[in-house]
Amino acid sequence: MRKLFSSILRPLPLVTALVSGSLLGGNLVLPLPAFALGEDAIVNKLEQVPVFIILNSDGQPLTASAEVDNQERKVPVVFIDGEAAHEFLARAQQEDPSAEVALVDLGTLYKETVLSHDEQTPLLYLPIGNELETATQLESNFQGVPLFIARQGADGPYLTINQDGKTSLPMFFSRNDLQTLLDRYEENNADAANNIVIQVLSLEWLLATMTNNSDPALDAQLEQVRLFPATEVLNYIRNQESGGAPAGGAPAAGSPPAEAAPPAGTP
Repeated sequence: MRKLFSSILRPLPLVTALVSGSLLGGNLVLPLPAFALGEDAIVNKLEQVPVFIILNSDGQPLTASAEVDNQERKVPVVFIDGEAAHEFLARAQQEDPSAEVALVDLGTLYKETVLSHDEQTPLLYLPIGNELETATQLESNFQGVPLFIARQGADGPYLTINQDGKTSLPMFFSRNDLQTLLDRYEENNADAANNIVIQVLSLEWLLATMTNNSDPALDAQLEQVRLFPATEVLNYIRNQESGGAPAGGAPAAGSPPAEAAPPAGTP
C-alpha cells in the first residue's frame, strides 16, 4: 500500500482543535523499543484491520494533543469506525475544505509510525462508540479500543478456532460478532457453552504486549491471535466502494469464522 504521508509528525493545525476535548475513550499507544513478537508478525496480524484517518490536502493527518514522555505532542488520530471518521470530517472541512478520510490497514499505519526505526510516533485510537459502551458493561473502568474474547470459565482456556488446519485465538472488535461465533459453538457444544465467559481487553494493551513481552509462554499465545474487524465496519467499507467513493484501497479482511473449537490451552 502506498505511503499516505511522508512526514507523519507534521501536524494539521487547522483541525487539531476540533478533536481536543472530544477524545473520551481514546487511548494512546506509545512507541516501545523492543519487538518481542517480531515486527513482521505484528504487522501481518494488523494488516487485517481497516482503520481510518483524516488527511488534509498535503496528506498530513488529523492530530490531537497528548502527553508523551512528559511532553505535550501532536499525535495522529486513528478511527476504528468509518462512520465516526466521516462525522469528524464534516467538522474538519469547515476549517480545511480539502480534508478527506483515508482508509488504510492498521499494519501499514503501525509500521510507518510506532514500529518505525527512523522516528517513532505514538497513535491515538478512537474506538467504536457502542462497542466501548458494551465494554464498560463488562469492565466498568475500561478505556481504549475493546477486543472481545471468550474463555471456558473466568480463568479457563480461551476459545479457539480451527481454519485450514491452523489454530487461532480470535479477538473481535464487535461483541455481536463474537456472539455469532458462540451461537455456532453452542450448536455442537451445548453443555460447554454454558460455562463460556466473555472478557474484554484493549487493542492498546495487545499492541504494547506484542511489542514488549518477555514471556515465551505468552509469546506463543500471542502468535495465535487473530483479529476480526467489526462486520459493521466491513459493510461500511463495501458500501463506500459500491457507491463509487472508496476512501483509499481496502485491506484484506476476513469474515467471522464459521466454527469454534473447544477451548485449548490456558492464558
